[in-house]
This record gives sequence, C-alpha cells and structure tokens, in this order.
Amino acid sequence: MNHRPGDTYAYCFSHGCLHVFEAGKEPSCDATWVAFNAACEEEALEAKEAAYGAARFFDELSLPQKLEVLEIRDTWTGKPAPQQT
Repeated sequence: MNHRPGDTYAYCFSHGCLHVFEAGKEPSCDATWVAFNAACEEEALEAKEAAYGAARFFDELSLPQKLEVLEIRDTWTGKPAPQQT
C-alpha cells in the first residue's frame, strides 16, 4: 500500500501492530489503538516506543498508560474502545 500525506499511523495494542488509516476515511479498526502525528511508519513506531516502550499489547502497559491509551483512542473515534480482558 502506498501511503499518502494525511494518512494516520496508529499503533494497535489489541493486535500488536501498526495500522495505517487512509486519509479522509474512518479508521478500519475498532480495537484499542493510539494514533501518532507521523509522516511515515518509522516515525510512528519511534513515537510509540518513546511513549510506551517495548509494550506490544494492552496488558503489557502500566495502569496510567492503559488509561491514557483509552482516552486518546476515545478522543480520536468519539466512542469508547471495546473492553479489554
């Protein structure tokens, strides 16, 4: 997939990977992700690492990080993330 300016790069803690949401379209993932202001995948992964370290999945985050991820995701989508187990 060729990424275009305006695409959104988001790390998904439910799927353990980076998603790229096409500019102007609704995010294609309903799970627990955090979007980053990044121009490319490398920048997004660097920002994820700086903010959340090596955590790959939601259960690897500290409680404050979990709350932050949920708040950020809810702000981007306007709806709550699915419950985590």
